[in-house]
Amino acid sequence: MAASSRIKAQDILFKIGSTEYACDATMVDLVLEDAPGDVQTFCEQRVGGQWALTLEGITSGEATSLYRVLWANFGSTGTFTIAPQGNTTATSSAPHYTGTVKFNQLPPLSLVTNETVKFSVTLEVDNAEHDPANEVFYGVEVKTA
Repeated sequence: MAASSRIKAQDILFKIGSTEYACDATMVDLVLEDAPGDVQTFCEQRVGGQWALTLEGITSGEATSLYRVLWANFGSTGTFTIAPQGNTTATSSAPHYTGTVKFNQLPPLSLVTNETVKFSVTLEVDNAEHDPANEVFYGVEVKTA
């Protein structure tokens, strides 16, 4: 078997709604964890799940920056799209990961002398839908077309 193609985290596509924010982000991390109150034993398959979307990026005062958009949308929800390979159209070999994020955390303002100011937030993804047969896993859809 030939080696699988590798994804290098460069020129990714990261959108909230229809707006691209990859140029403001330094890290996008989507991790499935146990849902609150769920405990999985050694004898069980996963019985529930809760995605966490962690974003790290540059702090900017511009109204259209990712930092300010997180502040402006606090308490609401919005859709997100992650295309690790930077492709604008999802394919079977370069899928997109989509879902609805809850803006439930404000990014901090942490200032260190002579350093570019950065932030990190971890947001909750709506896990209302789980349908693996249609590539939806606890609210995150894997789009291949």
